Amino acid sequence: MSRAEMHGCCAGPYRTARSQAGERLNPDPLARKEDVSFQGTEAAVEAGAAESGEDCAESIPDRNGDGFGACAKVEGYVDPAGWCVLWESTEEHEAADR
Repeated sequence: MSRAEMHGCCAGPYRTARSQAGERLNPDPLARKEDVSFQGTEAAVEAGAAESGEDCAESIPDRNGDGFGACAKVEGYVDPAGWCVLWESTEEHEAADR
């Protein structure tokens, strides 16, 4: 079992999910939240983060109705209003692919 599977992000509907930028979730190389300075909603607001996870190209929207989503690059369930240093707008991601 991979580290990501132990944290539950790859179960059920997330196993084959794609991010908003079309990247498929791959459970083995996912970063730990601590390593990408992940902040949940309250911490992100307090830190003044202008971006949120739900606007990130790597974000995978909620697929099981619990209010949390996932990320194509970070392990575990992800608060859609959270933030981390890997945040990338969908526009930036699309421009980089051109």
